[in-house]
Amino acid sequence: MSFRNAGLFFILLFWAVLGNSQITGSGSKNYIPIWTSSSALGSSVMYQSNGNVGINTTKPAASLHAISNSASGYAILGQNLSTSQTTFPVGVLGFAAAPLGTGVYGDATATSGAAVGTAGVTVSPEGIGVEGISDASSGDGGNASGVAGFFNGTSGTGSGVMGISLAPEGAGVSGQAHSSTGVSGVTNGSSGVGGYFDNTAAGNILIGAVNGTHKFRVDGNGKGYFDGGEQTGGADFAESVAMGGDPSLRGPGDLLVVDSNAARQLALSSQAYSTLVAGIYSTKPGVLATPHSMNETVANEIPLAIVGIVPCKVSAENGPIQPGDLLVSSSTPGHAMKGTDRGRMLGAVVGKALEPLSEGKGVIQVLVTLQ
Repeated sequence: MSFRNAGLFFILLFWAVLGNSQITGSGSKNYIPIWTSSSALGSSVMYQSNGNVGINTTKPAASLHAISNSASGYAILGQNLSTSQTTFPVGVLGFAAAPLGTGVYGDATATSGAAVGTAGVTVSPEGIGVEGISDASSGDGGNASGVAGFFNGTSGTGSGVMGISLAPEGAGVSGQAHSSTGVSGVTNGSSGVGGYFDNTAAGNILIGAVNGTHKFRVDGNGKGYFDGGEQTGGADFAESVAMGGDPSLRGPGDLLVVDSNAARQLALSSQAYSTLVAGIYSTKPGVLATPHSMNETVANEIPLAIVGIVPCKVSAENGPIQPGDLLVSSSTPGHAMKGTDRGRMLGAVVGKALEPLSEGKGVIQVLVTLQ
């Protein structure tokens, strides 16, 4: 075969091969193509615009924007089928380098129902539905948090973070800390609550433990049980009791008597050696007892100290007061004095002086011992 004939042969062979492998099909602008057959292309559901890629949308608002109308499907699904026991396989990973950035963000825009922004599910007995980790070496609260929840609603009863457990011994929300605080609750509202606990089955409301051993609990009736006893900021036991008279004329430290003109009501003492003596207007009760529930708003009641050590207004009108003196009511309204008339002291003693008063009027510490 001559060189000329050989060249013609290869040209005809090239065009024959090209004709048999020609790609066909058509597509729309900005749509990423998809093979519709072994030799044809068409438009896929992926759309590219301004550097963003959209799936089922021509207006991608992010580097990757996927939309699904499936009632039970997923817009984005990440799966890692590794069974490694020594590494941490990840299904979906999100990174944010900005100081206020978010690695993974979930938003449920429905204004009713039980929509969930982000949900985590595990079927492993030791698994975790959602885990948040903060690798920061410092910070507190929202400044360095493994998981942060925000509820921006201005009304309703929404929750920043809500945990639910259906297991008999499971925990709705569990917090652990190796050297600081396991769970912390903060509110900035004057009527807000830092921590709220509700047992709808009327069981224990709160239990505190040390290394699994229960140390205190509050039952469904609001009664507290403390293994180590109780320690409060005050030094007396007081009872909340109504008081008659002008509120502007009374205050902590006043000596009070039973008001004989009303039921379960007090009045300011005004007579010497009164056997109606009831106690002292408490300045800072260690324990305040009341017949009312904690949510009741009660007007015109004051804390009456009936046991303990409290400040008391006293007068030296019956002589200087020394520690240990028995105190009774005086003629000075709301003031106690030293009792010296043994025949009149039975049922009139409010307590014992713990501090002296040499003259005039003043306030001293008194051990309340009604007798």
